[in-house]
Amino acid sequence: MTKHHRPRCRKAWSAEQRLAHHTRPDPISGCLIWQGPPTAAGYGHIRFHKRSWLAHRWAWTTAHGPIPPGMFLCHRCDEKRCVNPDHLFLGTHAINMADLRAKRIRRHAPPASAFNTADAAPIRIFYRGLELIGEVVVAPFDPQAWNTGIRKGNAA
Repeated sequence: MTKHHRPRCRKAWSAEQRLAHHTRPDPISGCLIWQGPPTAAGYGHIRFHKRSWLAHRWAWTTAHGPIPPGMFLCHRCDEKRCVNPDHLFLGTHAINMADLRAKRIRRHAPPASAFNTADAAPIRIFYRGLELIGEVVVAPFDPQAWNTGIRKGNAA
């Protein structure tokens, strides 16, 4: 089995060209997912102009300029490999920790019930930092109708 490697970036490429080369857009979340190898902490990294960067910090700096001293770069989407500058924001350590706590509470809170019937089932989906919460109304199962549908070739 052979590994497929991306061709190396040319030295003359701009930061924007390198960013486009090393990322893949996620059509559902809007994240730009870093395709290079991650650090041990799960973040992308790159060498640019003889300097090693965390990929999300490099993307922010390319788009918005330097990160001010003492500021943290936080992910709105909570995807460590996301380098989309629109998904990043500057904050202090306290803001970063408050954001983390708020996201943990939202993830573990029971979903608000939209139905008051016994046939409603809660559903929670996590996908690339996005959380979808809702309920599914469970219809009674009719095995006779299901079997008839299979015999007629109508089963999904």
